[in-house]
Amino acid sequence: MTFPVTPIDHHDGWLWTPVRVRPRTEKVVARYCEDRGIRFYLPLWRKVSRHQRRTVESFLPLFPGYLFAQLGPTESEDIVLSHKIVRIFRMDTGAESILIDELRSLQIIEQANVTAEPLVAPELVAGTRVEITDGPLRGLIGMVEKRGKTTRVCVNVDMLGQSVTVDLDVGELAVSE
Repeated sequence: MTFPVTPIDHHDGWLWTPVRVRPRTEKVVARYCEDRGIRFYLPLWRKVSRHQRRTVESFLPLFPGYLFAQLGPTESEDIVLSHKIVRIFRMDTGAESILIDELRSLQIIEQANVTAEPLVAPELVAGTRVEITDGPLRGLIGMVEKRGKTTRVCVNVDMLGQSVTVDLDVGELAVSE
């Protein structure tokens, strides 16, 4: 199950806000928002598994227990009526602008994960701050992380204390200062 792509942009009177939901209710709350015209974004990752000779594809929340919604005063009250909300985080316009940039980065990463994963040459040192210079992730900044024979770039979503890891080709990276 996937949801339509929501443009992540600022509108006066509404703020993009992280919303903590009850366990395993992310998609239920997303459908609730969709039915009521509340703009939301639920980052999903594709999981492919095999069960008894068949391949099963599923889409799971990237941040279990969270989704992001663009809320005004009436939308905040409406989303609480779903009875699935644990907490709505308080946001101001400064924090929202940071969150908007991070959500846009997540959308780019989601779309990049649908395409082929490039092969990576391990030439960069772990902990190096890099900027992605080519491909669909162009402009994002992350940290190089070593795992086996691959070089990975982490794009952090600081609001949730978690990070997203993407495999990239060394040719798509430049050392950032």
